[in-house]
Amino acid sequence: MAGVGAFLFYLALHGEAKREAVRARFPRLVPLLKALGEAVEVQGETFRLVSPLRLSWFAPLFQEHYSPLLTQEERALAWERLLEAAHASAEAQEALLEGKGLLRVAQAFQEGSLALLRGAYREALHRYGEGLGLLERAALPFPATALALLALAQEGFRPGGKGRETARKALARAQTPFARHLAEALLAGNSLSEVLGGTLEGNLRGG
Repeated sequence: MAGVGAFLFYLALHGEAKREAVRARFPRLVPLLKALGEAVEVQGETFRLVSPLRLSWFAPLFQEHYSPLLTQEERALAWERLLEAAHASAEAQEALLEGKGLLRVAQAFQEGSLALLRGAYREALHRYGEGLGLLERAALPFPATALALLALAQEGFRPGGKGRETARKALARAQTPFARHLAEALLAGNSLSEVLGGTLEGNLRGG
């Protein structure tokens, strides 16, 4: 793994990374930092991306760098971040992704989150279900973020129904603060507006 795009992808997956881990993966670090300039924030021994996680820049990175060469953990993180970016893009009213291949999953989730945010829970369920179906047909496990968002749509559509059960499943496999926040907030009995109201700011550095 080498190059500016690969470095951005790595930071997007991990949210933040320690210098030692970064140098182990990217020995020629100085040219990468110079090329990225203010896009990367360095605080002591920690590297973070400055830009909010959005499909507009993360989807192309996912398309280029998601591969079997990644570790199993990184492939799982890539899916979590992709769907997190889909929801963040919906919150920010970013233009709808025109997805192809695996990116169709992100497109479905962006459409689902747009529906969720305007209270169209039946439509959100349909779009999230479409995205989950694409994952299933590709023999990919359901990311915690996907289950957490589905739980919100289920709770909105039928309060006291399947939402809490789905949220517990999401929490059991959560790898990111975003998925954990959604699941925990729903299980704590917060209203959907309260749960969704805190998601955008938590997304700013993808972590």
